[in-house]
Amino acid sequence: MRLYLKRDKSADKYDFVFYDELGKEKYRAYFYRGKVAPRFTMTIETPAGAAAAKIRMLPLVGVRAFVLRAGKGHVTLVVVPTQKGIYSYFYGNNWHISGDLATKNFNIIDVDKSVILSHTRRPDCCLLEISNPDNELYCVAASICANLINTIEKKTLQPIGS
Repeated sequence: MRLYLKRDKSADKYDFVFYDELGKEKYRAYFYRGKVAPRFTMTIETPAGAAAAKIRMLPLVGVRAFVLRAGKGHVTLVVVPTQKGIYSYFYGNNWHISGDLATKNFNIIDVDKSVILSHTRRPDCCLLEISNPDNELYCVAASICANLINTIEKKTLQPIGS
């Protein structure tokens, strides 16, 4: 199954929108904009407005930790940015990320080395190829988490002071 992820820059409340291969809207995601924890909870909902999944960002220093909740289960994704690259770990399942999370070109791989999600950055969107529909919401949530990490798209040398 293929989904396309686009960042929504309109005045609507939505921050991310997912489309299927036919261009039909599949999911919308937005940050909770209340007074309690305004930047730390994101809701993924269907076009009908039903909540499908939630992402909670844990405010930890030095790491980005996300709790992905879909249905009754949850998975935790921890991302550690270092000078040598970005390291990521899943807790609650046997997945790991292979590829470059910084450039948004990566795969989520199961313990049996089968590809669960292939996330590819394109000029106007990100392409998600999901192999198993049972993992769809976790893959959608993980791709949002990857796109919330601010990275430099092109690595260049920058002059220091003067």
